[in-house]
Amino acid sequence: MPRGGICAKRGTALLPTPPTAFTSPGVVVLFQSSRAGLNAGLTRHLVDFIAGTEATLDVAIYDLRHPEILSALAGLTKRQVRLRVAYDGGSERTGGLGSDPKSSGTREALAAAGLLPYATAVHEQGRHLMHDKFLVRDGKSVWVGSANFTVGGLELQDNNCLILNSSALAARYTTTLEDLLQPHHRHVQQADEPSTIDIGGVPFRAYFEPAEGEGIEQAIVSALKGARRVRIAAFLMSDPGILGALLPFSQDLHADIQGVYDPNGMQDVLRYSHQDKSLFWFVHDPRFVAAPSHGFAPGREQDFMHNKVMVIDDHLVFTGSYNYSENAEENDETVLAVDGGAIASAYTGYISTLIAAYKSPAKVASGAEPGEGGRHRSSTLSSEIAVRKASVSRTPQLDRAIRTVTWLLVAGLVILAIVIILALHGNG
Repeated sequence: MPRGGICAKRGTALLPTPPTAFTSPGVVVLFQSSRAGLNAGLTRHLVDFIAGTEATLDVAIYDLRHPEILSALAGLTKRQVRLRVAYDGGSERTGGLGSDPKSSGTREALAAAGLLPYATAVHEQGRHLMHDKFLVRDGKSVWVGSANFTVGGLELQDNNCLILNSSALAARYTTTLEDLLQPHHRHVQQADEPSTIDIGGVPFRAYFEPAEGEGIEQAIVSALKGARRVRIAAFLMSDPGILGALLPFSQDLHADIQGVYDPNGMQDVLRYSHQDKSLFWFVHDPRFVAAPSHGFAPGREQDFMHNKVMVIDDHLVFTGSYNYSENAEENDETVLAVDGGAIASAYTGYISTLIAAYKSPAKVASGAEPGEGGRHRSSTLSSEIAVRKASVSRTPQLDRAIRTVTWLLVAGLVILAIVIILALHGNG
């Protein structure tokens, strides 16, 4: 069950109290949301994880610019540690149909920290993303989650990360890292159906993209069939298979489904997707909440609701780097499927906290607009909640309906005016 006040493996720092942390044998889950008042100390825990390396550390990361993380990695180069870093080598990403926006600068940050000799750029050309966010330490422990290693990712955004002690799981992630490092890498080579790995009595399955892209979608769609209770925290959702599996919930307002999404993540999906707009019912359903965030701007730290989590029937959790998007199957991604009631309960509590915070503007921590290269610029987020949700909720069908009603009202007023004029003329 969730516990707080547990000493970390290395150092004297204490794990935060619930609901920012869940611990069980071999498992630590950290829940972050600065705007909802949940400070899991992701930066501190990641630095501690890196510093605990004895022999080897493998890193696969989409965006790496946090000075404290760079410093911790650079510290390993002064010891007898084998360090390997795979990072997304593409240019600045501004978002789109299912891709995370990202400022440029990872290569420059690695160079400034003296880490380029240990780093390999992946996907320097094309639309594929090296979107992973994991570390493997000493072949025994794995750090994995939805957070990029930036100030925004670790401190401003809503993210979750797991620390898992399992040599079997570490071996799978090590194989993935070595595939990423291959020249002209295009596809991670993994088995189609991952084996179950037991960690402290809890079954884990690790899926990797793109070799298992369909496997991830199929696993989620299969779990949603006949599901009675679903909780979702998603930066965006545009995958047709997953959206189709969720569609039955739209037809029953009493169905037990709740969720939170990022309006900035969804805006391009709603604007450009050619899919049936009825699949995006959740953006105007009262059971879903839009979490306010600031739109992407180059060089600015982002404060997105960045989770990619689904909890199904109080026991099955899907979490990782994989957005539920049209493009995700072409990226390098990883997803964990965790079948455990206690962990599922912790994730459900986290999502409920986010929903409650974003439903009530007064409960959202007085925020700051992310600053360029820094943590904040003065501004508040609460005033944007209604505006953001309203802007996302507008669909082409709704716009047409509004135009039709407006036209009918105008026509009615014109007819009424004509009737009044004719009546007055007749009386005259």
